[in-house]
Amino acid sequence: MTSYMVKRVLLACALLVVGCADSTEREPGDETGVGESCRPEAVPARGFEAEDVYVETSSVQCESRSCLVYFFEGDPTTSVEEDPSCTDCPTTEEIEQRVYCSCRCALPDGTRNDFTCECPDGFFCEDLDRGWYCVKPITMR
Repeated sequence: MTSYMVKRVLLACALLVVGCADSTEREPGDETGVGESCRPEAVPARGFEAEDVYVETSSVQCESRSCLVYFFEGDPTTSVEEDPSCTDCPTTEEIEQRVYCSCRCALPDGTRNDFTCECPDGFFCEDLDRGWYCVKPITMR
């Protein structure tokens, strides 16, 4: 390999490393993607209950790692549009309204070494008994 080719390979590797580091470093409160759709990995066998709130805090689908299932009934992994033979499946709109990426917007008093986000326009910071998370106002109870 010529020295010119070695320099090009090294430059490409350096740019790749810089690009990866740039995309993963975040400052507290710098989350994006709140409100984007997500599908929780752990769904109860009978689906979720309408009176429950579930926060999956390890969701790789969400930049904040928090997928919120907010007072949703059923299984959000399949909609009636995806499987027309499923008579008790929710609609895509029902899933989008109640299952989405969120982020922790406040902490209990005395909590340290954790960060929070600011809720984007159109969301409210609500105490979900599991912490405070950004919630769509259309779904608030």
